[in-house]
Amino acid sequence: MNLLEHEAKDHFRRYRISTPRGLFHRDMTGIAGSLANLGFPLIVKAQTTVGGRGKAGGIHTAMHAQEALEACERILGMHVAGMKVHGVLLEEMIDAPREIYLAITIDQPSRCPLLLAGCAGGMDVESMPPQTIRRWTLDPMLPLSDDVLDQASQFLLRGGLGTNEVRSTIGAMWRLFRNMDCELVEINPLMITDSGKAIAADAKVSIDDDSLFRHVELLDRSGRDLTDLEKMAKERGFNLVELPGDIGVLANGAGLTLAALDTLQRYGGSGGTFLDLGGTDDPDRISEALGLLSYDLARGRIRSLLVCIFGGITRCDTVADAMMHTIIDRNVKARTVVRLRGNNEEEAVQMLRLANFNVQTDLDEACQQAVKVRT
Repeated sequence: MNLLEHEAKDHFRRYRISTPRGLFHRDMTGIAGSLANLGFPLIVKAQTTVGGRGKAGGIHTAMHAQEALEACERILGMHVAGMKVHGVLLEEMIDAPREIYLAITIDQPSRCPLLLAGCAGGMDVESMPPQTIRRWTLDPMLPLSDDVLDQASQFLLRGGLGTNEVRSTIGAMWRLFRNMDCELVEINPLMITDSGKAIAADAKVSIDDDSLFRHVELLDRSGRDLTDLEKMAKERGFNLVELPGDIGVLANGAGLTLAALDTLQRYGGSGGTFLDLGGTDDPDRISEALGLLSYDLARGRIRSLLVCIFGGITRCDTVADAMMHTIIDRNVKARTVVRLRGNNEEEAVQMLRLANFNVQTDLDEACQQAVKVRT
């Protein structure tokens, strides 16, 4: 579960991580009073769990009340990457000469938490020069050692002003990470003021869904950030995610789904709505999954559809039969590309080609076709 920024900062304050003064609003009610309370300049931030809000116009610096009110009205009606904005965070602007990066996440190769410290904040960690970022693997069962705290804070500030504050912030992040069963706690940037105070200007917290039984106070928020189609799919027991791209993907298995998305990217495409069918040979369930994605194609949310199936438990001919009964619209069929390999492959390919579907057996060729047939 990804928390909204204002929720993440609520947790930060409970763990004594300093944040800017700010107030959250779901609508325009009471905003004028909050503006008077906070003063200017301030920042108006869209509250959404997806990235890219800055590029989408979801973050605005306001120098006076009228500018702030106009920004709030515009942002409250926005969608970012297909996700509805859940409100605005009005926050004082922090003037600081130094910005750094801190995060604790899960390192998949070592299967352990990982502390990342970057000497420059406000940018993606992938964009940071290698010499400006360091990593420490952490023991999930133990408090942070003094050695790690000292090494990280010294690396970031070289013993200068704010070193002790940064040290305390890292320790608090680790306690939050462990106590809340987090997958990510990130501050980007952590502002270091002239007086040496460390202030979290932005906050990301992601909590392991499997731990929510231990955090019942968060359960009423689950599903809050799902789109209508994602909610519809979840009710039917499907794992469907709407991405910003324009090519839908139906595949069986997380590995094959990711491979298809990566291959589309390589040929100039961009994955949009994707659905992991999992292992099923139930024709009704396959038809239901196809119906969700063909609906997305018909309404223009995606511009083409790639069906990528490896036939094992899910037989290729069962998928082919479901497609022939579900995808009837000529325009939808013309923008659908099918890639089948495995159990009953030859029979399925013959069925679909007779029905005028674009069928491929090679993943690269199928992805190229899915990029090509977009309209």
